[in-house]
Amino acid sequence: MIFVYMIVAGVPGLMFLGPAGAVIGVLLGAIFGATQSNYRKIADLEKELEELKKEKA
Repeated sequence: MIFVYMIVAGVPGLMFLGPAGAVIGVLLGAIFGATQSNYRKIADLEKELEELKKEKA
């Protein structure tokens, strides 16, 4: 999924700023994709934690 963000950010960067813009866009896409992926993992872990707390109580 991170690759999708990299491509989506890199293509406009290439169109507007050239090769340097493509590199910047790919880097920003990778960072955004990683944060989205980590957010989903954290949200899932929080749900599991809440379920464990309910089971324990």
